[in-house]
Amino acid sequence: MSTINNDTFKFMADLYDNNNKEWFNLNRKRYEVHVREAMKNMANSIAGPVSTVVKEFSGKPKISRINNDIRFSPNKPLYKEHVWISFGEKDHIAGLFAAIGKNGWATGCGIGAPKREMLDNWRKNLVTHIDTWRKYAKAIDLENNIDIYTENLYKKPLFPDIPDDVNDMVQARGTWIVDKPKLKFKNSPEEDYFNGICRMLPIYLFMASTPADLLKRIAELGDNIAAPNEHVEKYWNVLK
Repeated sequence: MSTINNDTFKFMADLYDNNNKEWFNLNRKRYEVHVREAMKNMANSIAGPVSTVVKEFSGKPKISRINNDIRFSPNKPLYKEHVWISFGEKDHIAGLFAAIGKNGWATGCGIGAPKREMLDNWRKNLVTHIDTWRKYAKAIDLENNIDIYTENLYKKPLFPDIPDDVNDMVQARGTWIVDKPKLKFKNSPEEDYFNGICRMLPIYLFMASTPADLLKRIAELGDNIAAPNEHVEKYWNVLK
């Protein structure tokens, strides 16, 4: 059974350097075995465990396409630099994901859509529960271990007195928070991906919960929702 490994990352690195149809067609078998099949197997392997910790997850993971949509953006490369498995609900604008790229594997979460209400919940959670956010950000060393991508920031402040450390996320129409990629797995790929998703889970709850429910959802971690191991549990315990 094909799994995510060095051959997967090597294909993504080669694709990055040869982002054209001719090269891809010559290397299609590599893609099908080391990327598409490997990602399908990973999605099937961890869908069950993810269902036990993420109540919004529909139980049906989705794998992104390798092709970029260039109908309205002809300057985009033909193929994506990253491929990911998303664990979410069809109409939910926040989601967790497991990704691959030329620099290795990563887990992350993101929020972004035209629906203002859910984005405002995320923004209010950051502003209202800033102490909880900072506590977890410090525990996982967010500044050094994680990349934050924001897009389409509002110029006019959406809230008064937005803390500087979350200003761009509050002002953004879309935010993605992703582990720095790694080429090696510490344990099995399945275990490491699931642990990464669990480590991202408190951040996801900031995105997916209403301000009234956030602390209740966080309190479930380690109680109603069991941590997969001591490493993740130590992070969740910071929020107690």
